[in-house]
Amino acid sequence: MIAIESFRRFRFKDILAIMILVALWWLLSQITINILAFDPQITYIISLIIITLLMSFAVHLVRKAGSATLFYLIGSIITLNVNDIGITGLDKVIVFLFAGIIFELIFLIFKIEIKNIQIDIIAGTAISTAFIPILMVIILSITTALNMSTSAINLILLSFFIGIIGSIISFIIWYNLKTTKLVLKFEYT
Repeated sequence: MIAIESFRRFRFKDILAIMILVALWWLLSQITINILAFDPQITYIISLIIITLLMSFAVHLVRKAGSATLFYLIGSIITLNVNDIGITGLDKVIVFLFAGIIFELIFLIFKIEIKNIQIDIIAGTAISTAFIPILMVIILSITTALNMSTSAINLILLSFFIGIIGSIISFIIWYNLKTTKLVLKFEYT
């Protein structure tokens, strides 16, 4: 069942919060690239953990349909030339736009919460993150997409588990911050 209460208009402070998290994505991507430029696999893993953590946190904070897609879209535009996950330019924007749409579909359809843990955000993050390498393969080479190798499947599984890790870390941070004065003021004013 689609959660109708998630369809609300973005406030200025919602977009500002997403922009701050995107700026944090850019900053952490720059640091990751500069420190780990010698190892693209570790750069991919750390960058994806950062991206999923910040995206999940944006969804927890804003609580509106479209917040993940907006985060991914703005973030991919801001980090257009940063080669943190293996693609740059318009390809990066397209991949993250579709990953955001996949997240939104899962987030809106599966409204599941178990003992204060929002499973819909964790599942949406994990599945949309798993689609990032699939979309990268499709965009970079259609013939490669038809002959997905074992390494591509391993990358998909790795991305899926990174999505779970990033969203759980985000949930733990959110759980500890959600009753702070700053967050309550953000949500209710």
